Amino acid sequence: MDDVPALLVRIGNDFFAIEDVCSHDGQPLTDGPVADGAITCPRHGAKFDLNTGKPLCMPATRPIPKFAVQIRDGEVFVGPAGAELPAAPVAAASTAATIVVASDIPVVSAVSSSGDHVPTPEPGADDDIRLIEALKQVIDPELMVNIVDLGLVYSVNRDDRKIYVEMTLTSPACPAGPQIVQQSKMALERLRDVDEAEIKLVMSPPWTPDRMTDEAKDMLGIF
Repeated sequence: MDDVPALLVRIGNDFFAIEDVCSHDGQPLTDGPVADGAITCPRHGAKFDLNTGKPLCMPATRPIPKFAVQIRDGEVFVGPAGAELPAAPVAAASTAATIVVASDIPVVSAVSSSGDHVPTPEPGADDDIRLIEALKQVIDPELMVNIVDLGLVYSVNRDDRKIYVEMTLTSPACPAGPQIVQQSKMALERLRDVDEAEIKLVMSPPWTPDRMTDEAKDMLGIF
């Protein structure tokens, strides 16, 4: 189990630990919203039960591994499912839980006691770069390439805590359009300094493969 990333989620007084990898696209679940005992993949909307790891909706069809969690004397112990977790040290109980990880499993803790996601600290990079990096988390579900490298994003502008994005689709009839727009909005609104993101679809100029980055072309086998 070494080097397997684990996501520790706290909802009220309950803790859940799952592998931080979506079984649909192999990417992290860390930034996904948590509600009703489930976490939703921030890219394609796959939803997983936090208690069992089972998929609750498409496009995911396979469960994600879950880890054993025990709380003893104010400390949270996380380890492989079925493993014997270490004995708790003799210590005074604390109101704040401390995470103790067994078997060197890296834990990504990302959820508050209310179940709302707590964003990880933003890097001290230029604002434009942070916004673009957030949009790179949005993957076109048909081509499996992020919308930035596909060349779908035309402009990104900020007005205080509101972000305005103009973007297009590979085709006006693209069935994934509403999903891409919603996920773009969610990706930006997860940033600490963004209250609202407005996504506007434009079809002029129309998208062409020339807008793709070399990385996207390599992924799609276009030379």
